[in-house]
Amino acid sequence: MTVRWISVVALMVALNAPVRGQSKGGARFPLVASGVAQSLSVNGVKIDGQQVSLLAKVVATEPNPMLDVVSVVRLGDRSSNQPSGIRSLIKLACHLPGVCVPFYAIVSWPDGSVGNMAGLLNASDAAGKDALKPSAAFTIRAGAHATMVLDDDRAHIQVAVISLENGVAGHKIRVASPDHKQIYVAEVVSANLLKGSF
Repeated sequence: MTVRWISVVALMVALNAPVRGQSKGGARFPLVASGVAQSLSVNGVKIDGQQVSLLAKVVATEPNPMLDVVSVVRLGDRSSNQPSGIRSLIKLACHLPGVCVPFYAIVSWPDGSVGNMAGLLNASDAAGKDALKPSAAFTIRAGAHATMVLDDDRAHIQVAVISLENGVAGHKIRVASPDHKQIYVAEVVSANLLKGSF
C-alpha cells in the first residue's frame, strides 16, 4: 500500500514540475485586439480594436508588451456579401525577445479611412508597405549561421550556431547547435557573431 502511495505522490510531483524552458512563475498575459490596435496607433495608424482580428490566441510573459510590425501584406477587398474595405495581414512580434512568439493579425480598413490616411493603403500597392513600415533592419535573421563566442578568464570557446530568432545588435536571442540538440541564449554582436555566457 505505501509503495502505491509513493508512486502516486511521485507522479503528482512530476506532473506539477515546470517543463524545461518554462518560467517558474508561469504568468501568462493574453494579447487582445485592442492592445494590437494601440500598438499600431503608436506606429502612426489610427485604428480601433474592432478593426483587428487575431488569427490565434497569443500570450506574453508581461502585460501589454511593446509590439513591432514585422511585415504587412495586403489581402485585398472583402467578398461581395460583406461590407467593402481593404484587409491586411500584419505580422507582429514583441519588441523584447522571449516575451511572446511572433503572430499574425488581420486589420480591416474601411473605405473612408483609406483616403483619410493619405495613401496609407494604396490600391496599387500590393504590400501596403507605406502604411506600416517594418521595424528597423535586423542584424541577424532567423535561420542564419553564426559563431557564438563564450569567454572568461580560463576559457575561450567558439560554437557554430543557427539563429532561431531575428535580432538586432545588443539584444539577446535564442540560437541552436547545427543539429538543433542544444539551445542557447546569446547576445547579438554582428550578423555572424554572437556572445554567450556560462
